[in-house]
Amino acid sequence: MPSLLSRDVAAVLKKEWRSESRSLSGITTTALTCLISVVIVNTITWTTSLNPMIAAGLYWMTLVFSASITLPRTFLQEEENRSADFWRLYAKPEAVFWGKALFNMAQMLIATIFVSFAFIVMIGLDVVEWKSFILNAFGGAVAIASTATLSGAIAAPANNRSALAAAISTPILVFLVNLGITGTAYSFGEGLRGGENSYIAMISYAIASSVLGPVVYCRIWKS
Repeated sequence: MPSLLSRDVAAVLKKEWRSESRSLSGITTTALTCLISVVIVNTITWTTSLNPMIAAGLYWMTLVFSASITLPRTFLQEEENRSADFWRLYAKPEAVFWGKALFNMAQMLIATIFVSFAFIVMIGLDVVEWKSFILNAFGGAVAIASTATLSGAIAAPANNRSALAAAISTPILVFLVNLGITGTAYSFGEGLRGGENSYIAMISYAIASSVLGPVVYCRIWKS
């Protein structure tokens, strides 16, 4: 497994950033998806106040919906642009996965900050436990990014790539969403049992998905 700072990983990450900086399509799509979701939630709940459990559910569904649309694109575009064979010839599979995963993690962290700020300001949510809220959001962002990256890698060779990537990632993220809702609801003031330790499970999930992702992708690469 290559170092996260290896030359190959840096080359893949640099390529992703250059491709994105020319069009900003991924960042723009993520921002617009998050903004539209928050505006819809704000419109629906304009005359009512959300309880912590429902607010946490809407928060995580917004993040997962945005991720399932935008993050798998890093692999899907390689097949569409017919550049996937280049990486198979000149880079190791672990380096390709980590380069794209790190880029997706950066995108997801930006989206998470944006959604968190929008929910707190526009919808007026009260964060009681800031430590739990921040750690849950960070762990969830990393786990969502690595899971969506792997889903994109698995779906890339198929004809209906985008739909298949979303179909693969959604069941995998169900457990993560449940953890996120529990921890975030606790940080909003809902006294759920185990909510105070939910961020530990979130970060563990993020570590596990980040470690297992390259291993699974190597098997796909060789097949």
